[in-house]
Amino acid sequence: MDKVRVALGLITAPVVTSALLVLVGLSVGVVGPTVSAQLRPPVVALVGGRVYASPAATPIDNAAVVIEGGRIVSIGPRAQVRVPPTARIIDCPNKVLVAGFQNSHVHFSEPHWAGAATQPAAVLTAHLQRMLTRYGFTTVVDTGSFLPDTTALRRRIESGEIEGPRILTAGSPLYPPNGIPYYLRDGSIPPDLLRQLPQPATAADAVREVARNLDGGADIIKLLTGSWVERGRVLPMPQTVAIAAVQEAHRRGALVFAHTSSPAGLEVTLAAGVDVVAHALDDTRGLTPGLLRRMKEARIAMIPTLTLFASAQNAAEIFKEVGEYAAQGGDILFGTDVGYHQMYDTRLEFASLGKAG
Repeated sequence: MDKVRVALGLITAPVVTSALLVLVGLSVGVVGPTVSAQLRPPVVALVGGRVYASPAATPIDNAAVVIEGGRIVSIGPRAQVRVPPTARIIDCPNKVLVAGFQNSHVHFSEPHWAGAATQPAAVLTAHLQRMLTRYGFTTVVDTGSFLPDTTALRRRIESGEIEGPRILTAGSPLYPPNGIPYYLRDGSIPPDLLRQLPQPATAADAVREVARNLDGGADIIKLLTGSWVERGRVLPMPQTVAIAAVQEAHRRGALVFAHTSSPAGLEVTLAAGVDVVAHALDDTRGLTPGLLRRMKEARIAMIPTLTLFASAQNAAEIFKEVGEYAAQGGDILFGTDVGYHQMYDTRLEFASLGKAG
């Protein structure tokens, strides 16, 4: 099985392992704290809808889904599923149930996530609803944020205090030396936080920064192997730095995502052995089918984030790149970069992926 899918549960996680469903026309999330062995877990049955357990599975009409203690225990045609007499029945005629979605590129970097450890639970739940859960996301991959806030948010979700998705996080990305992107230096990040962004100059620096993130609760590592330091200019990360970071992350069992940006950044990504390209390359100058073929041979997944590029001057070239990578058999993961931008609605991303073929 593909290394990305095994490690993160991307795309292939079976529906029967989670009690978070997306029910078109009705919002259902059955999540609760762990109950003691002496208490009978709550039972809920969703009855009468059409179920798509996965994109490849045959849909089940007039289905029943039985959930006990926040876990799906059975799913199938209504006539074949035993619904306990104590279950709370939710009738779902003319509704469609699908497995929860994953957004593989988000950011918890907007100001309203600051102080997540002490903010009112209702406030954070409302933010998560607006940004993620209303669109069916039950798992998200945060590819860059202030780690203490994101881990605090995750702990409160896992405790049941806040309603929200499962969060995997990269913590703070690693940037090239003197390589903070111009769009982060424009005042969008407070100066004191900007000074904390890691810019490892040596392999030893990179290893320390990877350890700092993972020891602080990060699940993955994010590198800017190509950083837009000025409009029109991408600065690649030194290969020795990128290689050391990836080797340390892999030694500790973590995947590495890369913001690659350009063919030069992609060369660093390939040399380092990165697992996931976090965006389609938006500097397509010099991008060739051969580079994409090498990326496919290295089994690197791509998150296109076409919402970000839909109105770019070279949008047609970016869309073509994504279509060509998919045609070569490259893994495409769904992600919108939401949180960096405020286009929460997912329709543009779906439409753009369709346009890319």
